[in-house]
Amino acid sequence: MRKYAVMAALLAVAMLLCPLAAVGTADENADGVPEDIRPVLSHAVKDSAEYITVMSSATGSTTELEMREYLIGCVAAEMPPDYHEEALKAQAVVSYTYAKRITDNSSDFISDSPQMHQGYASKQERLENWGEDFEENEKKIASAVDAVMGRIVTYDGEAALTVYHSISAGQTQSAQSLWGEDYPYLQSVPGEGDKLSPDFISTVIFTPAEFSQKLGVSAENGEDLVEDVKTENGYVTSAVIGGKTFTGAQIREALELKSNSFEIECTNEKVTVTCKGHGHGVGMSQYGADYMARQGSTWQEILLHYYPSTVIV
Repeated sequence: MRKYAVMAALLAVAMLLCPLAAVGTADENADGVPEDIRPVLSHAVKDSAEYITVMSSATGSTTELEMREYLIGCVAAEMPPDYHEEALKAQAVVSYTYAKRITDNSSDFISDSPQMHQGYASKQERLENWGEDFEENEKKIASAVDAVMGRIVTYDGEAALTVYHSISAGQTQSAQSLWGEDYPYLQSVPGEGDKLSPDFISTVIFTPAEFSQKLGVSAENGEDLVEDVKTENGYVTSAVIGGKTFTGAQIREALELKSNSFEIECTNEKVTVTCKGHGHGVGMSQYGADYMARQGSTWQEILLHYYPSTVIV
């Protein structure tokens, strides 16, 4: 580690002697980073090892990993490797930003559980999952990670809360709508491309008794179970079912639905719940990121679409 400290000191001296190398008048790219600064940032990140402690949700044990290896495993766990390279780059940046926010502000480690933090697949797990496609997938994801290593999404000078989900309901939802806490960069934005996903629509059917039991309500007539449903941008914010008020998130959890963008149709024989999208719907849609990339968007444009008002550094 002493070698890296010396290198960092030399870099700092060089910047003091040549200030114009770090602060220039070059035009800024879409992500707000001047071209003159970009090589310095990239060099500094690649020449110094960064580590992160990952906790196994299966065993509770922790392992210290070099950040590059962690990001390769995280992207591999969180996004299909056949997604476009620009989408994979966007995923690498949001995964890094999310990890930095967690470990810098609230925890000494990050869990490999998507339910707690975000997924991570070890090299052995990647070998088992990909089989004969391992080398091709590994090379593609590693290339995406290397292209954006050290880049971070910020708001007001701090790492943003870069949450993400699989597929939006054709529109993402705001953090305020779902969690009751407002983030200027976690607002509802369009996601029309998500409607093209083969997994956009999912349907679950219950008997009225099953439906009532899962929600802890009762009703004499199945048709009278659902009394009132309020939505915002297609996502259920609240619903009165069997005389009891629920949030959309509570219903999603109780019924094990793919999202809280749903419609409920009740008869005396069955209750049909039709969902749109997959995941909580806040932040970046991964399918939407892939769609945007295939339409020609760069990873920077993808991130600034899903996290408006942020700056990428």
